[in-house]
Amino acid sequence: MDKSELSDKVSEELDKLPKEYITLITVNANDYLRVNLQILKFLCNNKGLYGIYVSINRPYTSSLQIMKGNDIETDNLFFVDCISILLGDTPFRTARCLFTSPENLTDIAVLIDQWVRSLPEGDKFLFLDSLSTLLIYNSVGNVTKFSHFITGKMRQWGLNGVLMSLEKENNPEILDNISQFCDRKINL
Repeated sequence: MDKSELSDKVSEELDKLPKEYITLITVNANDYLRVNLQILKFLCNNKGLYGIYVSINRPYTSSLQIMKGNDIETDNLFFVDCISILLGDTPFRTARCLFTSPENLTDIAVLIDQWVRSLPEGDKFLFLDSLSTLLIYNSVGNVTKFSHFITGKMRQWGLNGVLMSLEKENNPEILDNISQFCDRKINL
């Protein structure tokens, strides 16, 4: 699928979602970054939503640079960086980013909760990038429990949710388990 077709497909699928939703989006590795950026452009630029981006694949500074380089409005976007600490950086927080490890699922949930409490009322979203990477650092059972917990909290917090994963997961059973907690599963 070329870039234009992919962009149209992403917008079409996201437009079909109800007002309040949690969706699991699976994508192949080659299109992963492009799909992430298209989803963020839709949520941040087109919808103008406040959001929380849980970055498990790239450090906050790298993610922010890529987003800005792709004309994504990041002023209303807040981050939980789960990789910088593993790379040897030891920041605790910045004005827009909180830091933890992908191995500490409880801390991830606590930091998300901190951002949720600071966001203004209205529509907002949580973007989790990615379940696939969480599986490198945690067992299938723990990632499934975390997904169940965090989707329940998203509903309680009134957040729309996007959970990203590679389509060819090492353990496809996890995607089936997690999709039951979501309103929709989108394969791109």
